[in-house]
Amino acid sequence: MKSRFKNLAKYALSCIRRYKVRTLVILVCLGIAASVFSSISFLKDGLIAEGELSLKYAPDLTVQGISAGRQSFIDTRYADFIRGIEGIKRVEPRVWGYGNIGNTLLVIVGVDPNTINASAGTTSATPYPLEAGSFLSPQGSGMVVIGKGVSDLLGAKVGSVLTMLSESNEAFQYFVVGVFNSESTIYNADMILMSIGDAREFFDIGEDRASDLAVYLNDVEPSSYNSVLNQVARRISAITNSRVLTKDVVLKAQETTYGARSGYFSVTWYIILIAVAVIAFNQTVVVGHESKFEVGLLKALGFSTTDVIQVRLIESTILGALAASIGLTIGIMYDVVLNAPILRDFMLGWATLYPNFAVPTFITAQTVFLTYAVTIVPLLFATVIPSWVNATVDPDIAMRGARA
Repeated sequence: MKSRFKNLAKYALSCIRRYKVRTLVILVCLGIAASVFSSISFLKDGLIAEGELSLKYAPDLTVQGISAGRQSFIDTRYADFIRGIEGIKRVEPRVWGYGNIGNTLLVIVGVDPNTINASAGTTSATPYPLEAGSFLSPQGSGMVVIGKGVSDLLGAKVGSVLTMLSESNEAFQYFVVGVFNSESTIYNADMILMSIGDAREFFDIGEDRASDLAVYLNDVEPSSYNSVLNQVARRISAITNSRVLTKDVVLKAQETTYGARSGYFSVTWYIILIAVAVIAFNQTVVVGHESKFEVGLLKALGFSTTDVIQVRLIESTILGALAASIGLTIGIMYDVVLNAPILRDFMLGWATLYPNFAVPTFITAQTVFLTYAVTIVPLLFATVIPSWVNATVDPDIAMRGARA
């Protein structure tokens, strides 16, 4: 049985080498389809994994202000109400937004040095592990800590002075006291930390307002965490014109966004795959016509109809696996080496003002398996019918027809 399959496989390989045009057409077309599918999947999985990583240090609940259905500033007096709810450890008003340095749009986050300074350091226990310098001083102002990506982009280091323009085109200068290198690529790429007082001044936001409220719960048993979280969220929801977000809600929103955007490119992939299936079907029909005499001779020598079909299926499996391998290689190079041009901008929302950074790419065994599956299986379906038609012809008729 093993030697029989080995012989069929050898014959299938000889057919692949003999019919060069069909082999080349199928490899090129299927390789393109596999590269599109794999590059989209790797980038989408990378962005979702990056989102999960960025939420690792996020507050248990985020309370936003809502005006006309859109996010707006929230009144800081609600922080006192939330602190009175049972199960709350602390509530921190946050101020954040965007600022320009040249033509680059960066995220500016105002933090309270008193609450973050204790965890600042060189370990992964903080979202902002320092690579150089020190963290913000509770007594100082006009100081910033920048991400590693921002440092590389601007050529700034500890001791540099950054000039940023506010929305009113007023120039503010800040002294760089530290550089952090977070686990999150996106944190490093475009984030600048400053004291919440400096952030209020930069964005011209009064003490009575905040971008949102970060709510942290008391430590509870993992089994009761969701119950406590939902109970606290319901109490906070009583605040008018507010929206309460949990980590899961934020993560699902990210997954939905990236999934929907990758879906648009998937439509292109489906079109390519259908075209490849039609081409594969056509090429198999052509090869089947050209190999009629060969099939008739094989059947005259004792090959069964099943053997002839198996040969074609082995051919398709080898071609599909080879095309998937080529596509995976191209997809990885496109994402990792070329940094996913066009696709990167589309997935991130065409934010051309944002700094250029290495897009997160996540290669999983599931995506690799799916790439092989969606490449090989359609090819098998596209070739099985022409192969069956070719294999069921009477050998005498097949050889006479081929010679005629």
